[in-house]
This record gives sequence, C-alpha cells and structure tokens, in this order.
Amino acid sequence: MMYMEEVKRIPYGVSNFVDVIEQNQYYVDKTMYLPLLEDQPSNLFLIRPRRFGKSIFLSMMGAYYDIARKDDFEHLFGNLWIGSHPTRLQGTFQIMSFDFSRVGGSREQLEVNFQIYCTGELNIFMNKYHDFYSDHIRAQFEAAPTFEAKLQVILGEAHLRNYPLYLIVDEYDNFTNMILAHEEHLMRYRNQTHGEGYLRQFFNTIKGAAGNTLGRVFVT
Repeated sequence: MMYMEEVKRIPYGVSNFVDVIEQNQYYVDKTMYLPLLEDQPSNLFLIRPRRFGKSIFLSMMGAYYDIARKDDFEHLFGNLWIGSHPTRLQGTFQIMSFDFSRVGGSREQLEVNFQIYCTGELNIFMNKYHDFYSDHIRAQFEAAPTFEAKLQVILGEAHLRNYPLYLIVDEYDNFTNMILAHEEHLMRYRNQTHGEGYLRQFFNTIKGAAGNTLGRVFVT
C-alpha cells in the first residue's frame, strides 16, 4: 500500500530544481548531459523554444556547480544519474545567475528596471558568497553607484583571488522582444542593444571576462 505522502507531485510551473527535489516532485533527469556540456567550449549559447525545460535545467546546473551547495550533493543528486557519476567541476563555482524574463515594465522603464533587477541579483550574489570577499571589497561593492560598477568590483576581486565564476543568463532577449513587437520602436531597440546601449554594455563586460574571470558562461 502506498501512502499519499510518498506520491510525487507534478511540478507544474516550477522552475526551481531544489524545490522540486526537496518537495518530492517529479523530475525528468537530465543530469547525464552535464559531462557532455563540460566537454564543450566554456562559453555556450543555447537557443530552444519556450516550454523546453531550459529554466529548470539551468537551475539544476546552478545547484550542481555551486560551491555554496557542494555539501548538498548527495541530498540533491544522490538519486539522479550524476549522483553516481560526479564530475571534477561539481561544487567548484560561485554562481552568478540572471533571468531576464523578470525584467518588465513599460518600454520607457526597461533600462531602469534592468538596472534595478541586476543590482538586486548582484546583492544576492554578494550575500551568498559573503565569506569570500573582504570587508573592504564589500564596502566598495556597496558604494558602487550602478549595476555595472558593482559587477566590475566582483569581477576584479574574483580575478585577483582566482575565484572561478559561472555566469548563467536565462531569457537573455526577453524584455527587448517587447520592444521589437512594435515595429515603430525598432530604432529604440537598436539604441538599447547596439552601440552604447545598456544591454550591449552588459554583454561587452561579460565578453571581456569570459574565459578569464568567468570560468564558464551559459546563455539561453
């Protein structure tokens, strides 16, 4: 006889891997792809349609490679394929993660909302990896006036201390597509994504750090 509490639930609309595992929800195991990805170039760009499972896959990757979750490996992955086939990179990275589908608002507010969202994610990063950064660096981070400046503080110190970072960006083009949906705003799109536009500046910063401070980059 199977008790109700043993029946796995279907994780409809859930994209957080840790929640799926800890709440005894169904998970389609895709961890066997992790060694294959590690054999690929360190900077990967994955284009797949919506509802393809990208977000929960990225969440799983983040949990697997996160140095802050290194000791949770057996708890989270013990019953999955990778639990019996761990790679040398498991639990070795500080994870810097962005989900640009969470940047919204009116077209006029996109840049401000982009700054607010990215600043918040970097604050979460600094709190999570608090012990890796000195009081002096954390003070510099707090004093930095913009998201880009905060990012440079992290990248500079990580490079100096040889901290491996894993950058994960989900839905990189989501909010700019809201602009492209209106043909009359094509020039606004070009201004924000080309030349000195804020999105172009973000990826220029990432490009400069990729393969150096950023040990690996995965963008969908």
